[in-house]
Amino acid sequence: MSTLHKTAMEAVLAAAREDVAESLKDQGIADAHGEDADDIVLDVAILHAYRVFVRICEQFGHEVDEGLFADLAGELAEEIAEEG
Repeated sequence: MSTLHKTAMEAVLAAAREDVAESLKDQGIADAHGEDADDIVLDVAILHAYRVFVRICEQFGHEVDEGLFADLAGELAEEIAEEG
């Protein structure tokens, strides 16, 4: 992974940490490792992935297709599950 990619990943992770902390606080969840917190972490991860998808599409002049994002994310998840 290039330095640029590492820097970008750190920025996304920092934003995700803030979003997770804020969501936990807003929902009154004290156990950051409980099942409810897990759902928040997954929601934040998916939302950040979608935001990156949207920005990349916009950057390259492609139409944002939410259905395509969902399909590709599902296919990728299946491939990773099969490899694991």
